[in-house]
Amino acid sequence: MQPLPEVGDLVRDAATGRVGFYVGSVSGSVSGSVPGGVSGRCLIRPVHGGAAWEAEPADVQPATPLRELRARAAEINARSRRGLS
Repeated sequence: MQPLPEVGDLVRDAATGRVGFYVGSVSGSVSGSVPGGVSGRCLIRPVHGGAAWEAEPADVQPATPLRELRARAAEINARSRRGLS
């Protein structure tokens, strides 16, 4: 199992193909199928903002340099459009 990324790292969710910023892991109690009641899933925030999503740790991969460059440029462009420099 690969180590978890650092908070703020750009990552790719291999299950969905989405790219976002790692914001931490979900360790709250859950009911049902998770043994011990702890989810242990990763929380990822979309590059353009919006609601974060959860991903399985095994599906979270570091973003390639090209993906990172594209995502960071998109974030800067989005901030510019909103008037945030």
